Amino acid sequence: MKKIILAGLLTTSAVMADVKTVTPYVGAINYDSSSAKSIKDTAKFAGLYTSVGNLNYLFEFAYGYTKINYKDGTITDLKQHDITFKYGKFYKNYAWNAGLHYVNNNEKGAIKDLGDGYIAIAGVEGYKWFGYNKLTYGVDAYYSYYTDAFTETSLVATTNVGVLQISPKITYSKAININTRNTISLIANFINANDYKDSSYSSFEISDTLGYKKFYATLKYNGGEMRSGVKDGGFTVYNTKDLLKSAYTAKLGYYFTPKLEADVSYTRNNYQEYDAANLVLLPEGTSSIAVISMSYSY
Repeated sequence: MKKIILAGLLTTSAVMADVKTVTPYVGAINYDSSSAKSIKDTAKFAGLYTSVGNLNYLFEFAYGYTKINYKDGTITDLKQHDITFKYGKFYKNYAWNAGLHYVNNNEKGAIKDLGDGYIAIAGVEGYKWFGYNKLTYGVDAYYSYYTDAFTETSLVATTNVGVLQISPKITYSKAININTRNTISLIANFINANDYKDSSYSSFEISDTLGYKKFYATLKYNGGEMRSGVKDGGFTVYNTKDLLKSAYTAKLGYYFTPKLEADVSYTRNNYQEYDAANLVLLPEGTSSIAVISMSYSY
């Protein structure tokens, strides 16, 4: 949704007034039913994304709350707050952005993993029009810094953990006809985590969005290996040592009016959950995520 809104801001040259957007969302996660593959049971999350901007700038703010229940009823539910600020500046042929994502949760004791953290966000991109078609290319960089985390080798003491991620990206949006547009996006992720036994991880994300009149549909695939990574331009942070391997996502959206849109999405993840109490990755399992959101611009 944020990308669609941003595209509208960049292509509507006749309007310079600020556009404000509000996007509430809710979702749920079901973790692998096998206790050997996941100590987590279910999770619920909700949040709000809001932005204000025009052809010259975009200021974004997001707040999210997550609650995770564990299969072992003696473990305290994990409660987490995510706050993100981001600012982008647009020029004729390029743009840059910078921001900060803050994570706060109640991890403690035997299940403590990375805990609280600060994620610095920076990116630059260029764009070029070919008639009604648009090519966008750039790179995002993230540095995650966790101030009170356990390492992979000891539960005795906590330490500072830093994770650097570089994510080059390219997107091509083609107008098929007056009612139809297709957008293909490819993102690569390269992670360096010197505090981990295996310090390097690489992954990719490819997505295709087809818009027809008021409807649009997105199919997305994630491959490779990602650990303690960042997605969605800095708005999604995986502040765990879980090893993400592959994921399939489908999203359907509908514009009730040019200003009001709603969508639903479903994601299936294949991953190895990190057991922080025993300092090991569990056997590969799956999880599923369902999200509903609505966006209004004015």
